[in-house]
Order: sequence, then C-alpha cells, then structure tokens
Amino acid sequence: MVLELFAYALALAGGVGLGLPMGDAVVGAGALLGGGLGLVVVVVGQVIGLVINWNLCRHWCRAWIVRRLQRRQRKRWLLATMDTSLSWQSMLLLRLALFPMAMVSACCALSATSWRPYALTSLVLVLRFALMVQAGALGVAAMRGTATGPQQLFLVVATTATVLAAALIGRSVRRRLLVPREPDARV
Repeated sequence: MVLELFAYALALAGGVGLGLPMGDAVVGAGALLGGGLGLVVVVVGQVIGLVINWNLCRHWCRAWIVRRLQRRQRKRWLLATMDTSLSWQSMLLLRLALFPMAMVSACCALSATSWRPYALTSLVLVLRFALMVQAGALGVAAMRGTATGPQQLFLVVATTATVLAAALIGRSVRRRLLVPREPDARV
C-alpha cells in the first residue's frame, strides 16, 4: 500500500512539474484513497511538482523564452513583464483563482518573483486541494450510499475557507490598486 501511495504522489509530482493539468488526479486521489489520506498524498505530490516546475521554468526555460522574445519585434513588451516581481497579495489571488495552476506557476517562475513568496503563497493551494479531494471522496461515498455527515461537513468547510480566503485577498488587492502610490517594479 505504501508503494502505491508513493507512486501516486510521484506521478502527480511529475505531471505538475511538467505543467500538465492534474485536476483529475487530485479528485481521483479522494475517490481512490479517501479524504484524509488522499489529501496527504496530493499535498506531497503537489509540493514536489511545484518545486520541479519552478526550477524548470526559472533555470531552464527562462533564457530560451527571453531569446525568442528578443528576436520578435512585436513581443518585446513581454520582456518587461518578466522583470516584474509580483506582490504576495497578487500571487495569493492568482493561486485561488480558477486559472490553470501550471500556467500560474510558470508565469510566477518566469517573472522576477523570488522563491520564498512563491512557496509561501502556494500554501493556500492546500484549501483548493482539500476541496477537490473531498469532492472525489464524497462522490464515491454518495454513489455507494455511505456518505457521512463529517465528510459533507469537511467539504462545506473547505469550500467556505476557499471562498473566504479569495474574498479577503481580493479585497486587499482592490484596496491596494485604488490607493495611488509611486511607480515601482511590483505588480
């Protein structure tokens, strides 16, 4: 059983690291492993995958993309965005938005954003993963007719926490955007 869990986490990490859409695998972990164990396996796999994705984009792909953009006259404006460092509020909002996670990770890694804020803001993804894993576990339990009150409660808590976090971060970003400030390299 431990070997299968490790293999599932590694397969998930490889997919996330390569930028593949892995939402089905996250929901599948809940369906196959249950809510608690599925969440642990998903978090381990996602953490490893996000580290792989960051390093691929930052250290291997960045120079290649910069060279391609420099050769294209109409796309040179994108070079300025690669020198922009995202604020932690912007990164949190991007993480909670329903954008493809691989795209957000790659954009953060290609920008001038440093590793630490990227890693810390990625912790908010645990709420999103909990929601997806619990949806898978609850779906299987509902099909079997064994759905329990605690399972349903955990799904409601995960959904509420995700929506509340997104609302609070959205409000913070909106306030920052409405306040005039001096121009700098942070978005």
